[in-house]
Amino acid sequence: MTISDIAALANVSVSTVSKIINGKDKGIRDETRERVLKIVKEYRYKPYDFIKKTAGSKNFLLGLVLSDKKNCYSFQNGFLREAEKQGYQVQLCLSVSAESERKHIASLCRNGVDAVLWEPVSDDADNQSAFMRKNGMPFMVLGSEDPEIGIFYDYEKAGYEAANILIASGHKKIHCVYDANDEREYAIRRGVERCCFDGHCSYIDCEGLQEATAVYGTSAFICCSWDSALSVYEYAKSHKFRIPRDISVLCIDDAEHIKSFPYLSAVPISLSNFGAFACACLINKIENRKNTFAVYSDPYVCNHSGSIDLPFPLQKKRLIVAGSINTDILLAVKNYPQTGESISASNVSIVPGGKGINQAVGAAKLGANVSLIGSVGRDFDGDMILNVLHENGIDTSAIRVDAERPTGKAYIHVQEDGESGIVLYGGANESVTAETIANGESLFEDAVFCLLQTEIPTDAVRAVVNTAKKHKVALMLKPSAVKEIDEELFRDLDYFIPNRKELNRLCPCEGSLEEKAAWFLTKGVKTVIVTLGREGCYVRTGQYERRFPAAAVFAPVDTTGAADAFIAALAVFLSEHKSLQDALSYAIYAAGFSTTRIGVVPSLVDRATLEHFVIHKEDAER
Repeated sequence: MTISDIAALANVSVSTVSKIINGKDKGIRDETRERVLKIVKEYRYKPYDFIKKTAGSKNFLLGLVLSDKKNCYSFQNGFLREAEKQGYQVQLCLSVSAESERKHIASLCRNGVDAVLWEPVSDDADNQSAFMRKNGMPFMVLGSEDPEIGIFYDYEKAGYEAANILIASGHKKIHCVYDANDEREYAIRRGVERCCFDGHCSYIDCEGLQEATAVYGTSAFICCSWDSALSVYEYAKSHKFRIPRDISVLCIDDAEHIKSFPYLSAVPISLSNFGAFACACLINKIENRKNTFAVYSDPYVCNHSGSIDLPFPLQKKRLIVAGSINTDILLAVKNYPQTGESISASNVSIVPGGKGINQAVGAAKLGANVSLIGSVGRDFDGDMILNVLHENGIDTSAIRVDAERPTGKAYIHVQEDGESGIVLYGGANESVTAETIANGESLFEDAVFCLLQTEIPTDAVRAVVNTAKKHKVALMLKPSAVKEIDEELFRDLDYFIPNRKELNRLCPCEGSLEEKAAWFLTKGVKTVIVTLGREGCYVRTGQYERRFPAAAVFAPVDTTGAADAFIAALAVFLSEHKSLQDALSYAIYAAGFSTTRIGVVPSLVDRATLEHFVIHKEDAER
C-alpha cells in the first residue's frame, strides 16, 4: 500500500495525505483529516513502506484470507498444522465483503508475510491479484483452476464418485440436494449430473423433495451436506418413506460433520487434509520447490451402506410371516397360580400379539418389507389388529377375516422377574388352511425369508414349507404349542429356533443340549439356534458351534416376546447379507429391548435405535 493508494481511497491529493501524516495539516478540514487517518489506520499504512526487504529474505509468516461465510474450521486447522510442522506462523483473516478483503490483503502485504493463500469473496479478484503482484507478494488463489496460481478441491469428482456408488447399486433416477449459492455444493452437483450422463441414467433436476419423489419417482438422493441429509431423513420419516427400502440416501461432507445417528451412508471428505495440502503448496511456491498443478482429491469411499439399497423394484427383501394372530391379555402376577389357588393380578394390559404379529411388526420396524399370512375374526379385536398392521406398513393382503370364529386370544401371566407363561385360545387361527397359503403364494415370488410358527394348523404349516421350498425362500421355524413335528419337515428348514423346553420336548433322544441340537442336524436342518433366555443362545450348524451370551444391559420386565423379536431381527439382518454372527449380535440386542416394557408390540425396537445402540456399544467395548 503506497501513499498514492491512500490518496485514491480518501479521494484527496498525495500532498494532502503527506501533510496529514506528517502533522502539517493546518488549513485542512477536520472531516478530511479524520477520513484520511481512518484509512491509514485501517490499512496500517507506514510511510516509506515501498522500501522492500532484501530479495530472498523470509519472515516465515504466511497469510491466509478466507471467506467468513463458510464453515472452514477443518481447513484452517489443517493449514495451521502443516504451517507449524514446516516452521511457519500464520496470520488468519476472514473476509465478509470486498472492502474487508482489500484491507486484509493490504495489511498482509504491509506485515511482510512471505506469501498469501486467498479465497476471493467478490468479483474484484483481478484487482486484488494485480495489487499483490505490484507489491511483489507471492500468492495462490483457493478455488481457482488457474494452473499458475490455483489450489482447489475436486468437489466435482466427489459428486461423480458418489453418483457412481448409487448407479452401481442399480439406481437410474438420482436427485442432488444442494445449495445453489454454495460453489462447493454446486460443483458436487455438476459431478453428479455428469456421472448420470456417462452412466446413461436420469439426473432429476427439480425443486423440492416432494416433486423428486412424487412426480419423477427418484430412488436415490445425494446430499451435499450433513444438514441436507438430515432434511431428507426427516422428510422420509414424515412421509412414510423407509430408508433404504423406499429411497437411498448418500451424503457428501467434511468427515468432522458426519455423525453416527441417524445411520446414513456418507462419502467423507477431509478438508483438514486439504488445508494441509494447500499450505504445503504455498510453502513450495515461496521456497522455489517444484509444484505440480495444485488439485486435491480424496479416495471418495462410502463409509457404510446402511442407507443404500437396490431400487425398490429390484429388491428381493420381502419377509413373509405365517403364524398366529392374537389379542394378548397380560396379567401381572407375583407367581403363577397353582392348582386350586386363586391369585390377584396387579395390572392387566390388552395389546395385539401372537407370534405372527410379533415377528411381522418386529421385522417391519427394522425396515423389512413384510407380508403376514394368518386369520382374524370379524370383531373389534380383529379390526384393532389390522389397524396396527397398517400403521406399521405391513402387507395384510393374505390375512383372512373369519366371520364365524373370534380373533385368537393369549392369556399371559407375567411374573415379577419378567418370566411368563401363556394359555392360548386358537379362535380364528384354527381357520388357517393350506388353501389360505395357496391364496398367498404370489407373495413368495419376491421373498427372501419366511418366518413360520406352529400355532396354526399342521396342514397350513406343511403348505408353507412346501411353498417356500418351491420358490427357494429360506425358512425359519419357531416350534410352539406343539408336542411333535413331522420329521419330514426338518429337511426343508434353514433355521430351527426352539427354546430349551421345546428342544427337550421335540427331540426323542436323551443327551445334552448340544447332542439334542446335533440330532436335528441329522434330520436335515441346516442351522439350529436354541434360545436360552438369560443365558443367551446356542448356535449349531454342520461346521459351526457357539454360545452367545444374552445382552446384560437390560432389566427384564416382560420376556413374552423376546424370542419373536430375536427371530425378526435375525431374519432382517440375514436378508441384508450380514454374516450369521453379526446378525445374531443384532438379534440378541433386539430381544433385550423387547423385554423392557409390558406387551410385545409396544416394546419392539425400531432400526435407528437398535443400530445406534449397537454402534455405541461396540465403540465402548473397543
